[in-house]
Amino acid sequence: MPSNPPLKLSGPLGWAIAGVAAVALFGAGVLTARALFDDDAATPPASGAPVATRPPAQGAGPGVARPGIPTSVGRGGEDSAAPKGGPYGGPSGCAAPLPADALGASSVDLAAAGVAPRVPRSGFELTSLSLSAIADCTPDGTPTGSPRPSLSTSWRHTATGLEVYISQTASSEPAAPVLRSDGATFSALGYLFAVYVNAYPVMPVDTGTTAYPVKPDPRAADVLREVIAQMISGFDQQCFWVAVDGDWASLAVSGIGDPRPAIPDRFKLAEVHITTFRKPAPSCDTSIRPTEGLGLYAQWNAPGGESLGVSVTGLPAGATVDYPGYLDQYGASWTANGLQFSIWYGSKDGPGSADLVRAAARALDPSFTDACFIQQRTLAEADLAKLGLRPPTPPAGYAITSKNLTVSDIASGCPRPKDFFASYALFWTLEKGADVIDVSVYAAPDAPKPGSFSGWIADSSITWMTADGKSFNVSGYSKGVSPVVSRDDIIAVAKSLDPSLDISKLEEQPGGGGVVPPRPVPGGPERGN
Repeated sequence: MPSNPPLKLSGPLGWAIAGVAAVALFGAGVLTARALFDDDAATPPASGAPVATRPPAQGAGPGVARPGIPTSVGRGGEDSAAPKGGPYGGPSGCAAPLPADALGASSVDLAAAGVAPRVPRSGFELTSLSLSAIADCTPDGTPTGSPRPSLSTSWRHTATGLEVYISQTASSEPAAPVLRSDGATFSALGYLFAVYVNAYPVMPVDTGTTAYPVKPDPRAADVLREVIAQMISGFDQQCFWVAVDGDWASLAVSGIGDPRPAIPDRFKLAEVHITTFRKPAPSCDTSIRPTEGLGLYAQWNAPGGESLGVSVTGLPAGATVDYPGYLDQYGASWTANGLQFSIWYGSKDGPGSADLVRAAARALDPSFTDACFIQQRTLAEADLAKLGLRPPTPPAGYAITSKNLTVSDIASGCPRPKDFFASYALFWTLEKGADVIDVSVYAAPDAPKPGSFSGWIADSSITWMTADGKSFNVSGYSKGVSPVVSRDDIIAVAKSLDPSLDISKLEEQPGGGGVVPPRPVPGGPERGN
């Protein structure tokens, strides 16, 4: 299944959910640990020598078991806030300190760290373990609140040779238990668990083996069920929500509309993937529905090079969004009702269609409104003077053959996120026969100013940023016999954009230099597609 566009949830230039997959900590090596098993358990199994030559895939999304499983845990567990799940249920947050007595002279004391491990006991060999702690994060990345201990272990199933990866992180907040073909997430005994089974072989690195089975080992599903049964005695596996392939009709139950009626007839469906969840047995508690892992990806193509795609993904439970949606003629991105929506549109000749994007958005999301989105509108050249900007003056023989002048902003009267600033993007193309000069200008007048000038010059381009934050780029090329455009013409265009430009202050780039792109405009909207 193709990857969906990036998910962005917080901050002016990036809405990101920081996620740590359950397998990310397994490569830290084997530690000597005390209290890995309960007091009546056998001695921990010996470590194995083989190394995975096929890296472990990420596991499933966060989840929790039905009520009825005890919730008491060791130090740092029951009273800890639930971890924010990453894309596949592993713990995420800021690295936090472990208790000092968790590490002795020759052993790791899991009990002192606040971990009561739940691990498979029979038919599995321990190959590695890693101990850490996480906490919520402040905006500047500092851990805050109570640390939550997290134990990650990896195992080899002796009968099949399949590798198993388990993480358990102190948590007290329930979420829906989810089972996928290769992994599961659930909570019990005051922990959030993520279990993943690598259904492909693990070989020693010195065998030189590079060929892998085309299909996963069908025994992986049984190994997954066996691991869970050994970890949590009495856990009712009928109470998992099971991730399954869905169809268009299955979207409505999750609040997702069918976009097909809004797609013009000239578009033909090229690809579609829908993932939904099958409900647990009737006797199970289904008051909490899973969201993370729910998804739709579809793409349509039309003659002439047009392409339209849509994507909907479920957000992790408890995820919050502090930034508005974005819409222009090439796409849209927004969140609503625990879902992240994205639409992207393109055509061979360049022009987009905000009307088409908006129609698809309304079909996908019955609650859709873009009144307070970040939106792009076209500027007239007469608007530039108010911004302290100006159009380029073509050198002798040149003419402006195309231009695109836009501003991205939020409508007046709408909430404006902290550190958001309207941003202006201006583009012109100048041509003289085979010679072409491209011009781009970026500005965010209300954003913080750099306070100093910087710039570069090469044989075919000039890039600079003024002390008040305006970014400029002028670059030339030729489609004729000589690929070089007159450097004097490039300088003349640059000076027409910024008469105060002092060429002597530009840093010389060797050779052709190429195009050095302007720095991003602070607070400008970041496209997800």
